[in-house]
Amino acid sequence: MPPTMPAPSIRIPMELLNPTAFSQFGTVVVNPATCPSSKLPIPHRIPPPDAVSANQGSATKYLDVTHMSNLYSLAPSKKPAKAVMNMFVCSPRNLRPHEPSMSMPSSWGDLDLDEEDDEIGSYQKQLLDVTILERHPFTTQTFIPMGLSQQDKHTQYLVIVAPTLPASASRRHVGRAPPYPTPHIERKRSVMDIFARARPSPYTNEAAPPVSQFSRLHPSARPKGPGLPDLKNLRAFVATGSQAVTYGAGTWHAPMIVIGERPIDFVVVQFANEVGNEDCQEIVLKPDNTTSEGVMVMVDTDSSGTVQVKAGVGSVKAKL
Repeated sequence: MPPTMPAPSIRIPMELLNPTAFSQFGTVVVNPATCPSSKLPIPHRIPPPDAVSANQGSATKYLDVTHMSNLYSLAPSKKPAKAVMNMFVCSPRNLRPHEPSMSMPSSWGDLDLDEEDDEIGSYQKQLLDVTILERHPFTTQTFIPMGLSQQDKHTQYLVIVAPTLPASASRRHVGRAPPYPTPHIERKRSVMDIFARARPSPYTNEAAPPVSQFSRLHPSARPKGPGLPDLKNLRAFVATGSQAVTYGAGTWHAPMIVIGERPIDFVVVQFANEVGNEDCQEIVLKPDNTTSEGVMVMVDTDSSGTVQVKAGVGSVKAKL
């Protein structure tokens, strides 16, 4: 059984998925020429990847559109991992009717969660319970939807992510040590070790220590540490069929969630070494004794089934 952690009563508004808003959690793979976020003001825009002409001039090739990381050298077992490609056929999730609540809003704005969004009351307000989060501590994980049109408004998928708490805060939160990856504890170095590692080294011409291997990684792909998810800063993004998403190594996220009328097929690319707790770690979110609900995402749709987005840069009350 996965471990549990107490969950506050909190309702999360949805945001449009775009590279800027998602950058601390991973990368969004999208055509830079047609991506709506390319029209955001410069402070909120991520520079597009480099591009070259390809296929005898008939194609534009964008370079390094996402970042794959294999950090299994840090895993306790030291068992090597290999690249794997799987397919997930994800069915639509069950939603429940909206009910007024004293749940606190998330940290993404002081929205009135029970306010009617239009004059005629045509929006359907529903709730999605978030009961489990997972992470893949030593690998990125890329989800590529298949057969979902960008114009499909009756089926979408949600990308739900949370930052990682410091390990010390996680221990206070649940009264026990968090699951690994545990921090590597370095042994005390002898005087000879200190002299041998001094810079400039007496044995080499190096003037500075080598750059950490992690400094070359995209910030979202660097190790996150052993902390539990920060539920008060959990975010929910709604994606279109033109977007794939890469979770950074160790990023807490919900299993892929489809809402709407039909399943979505995803091709999933990651590394794995077939050691269960190193490939995937889960945490069950259990409402504590003082709350009645737990963590929920607000899913509001209009009469055509189009999701209404309430939060995020440039997207308040925007339609997909």
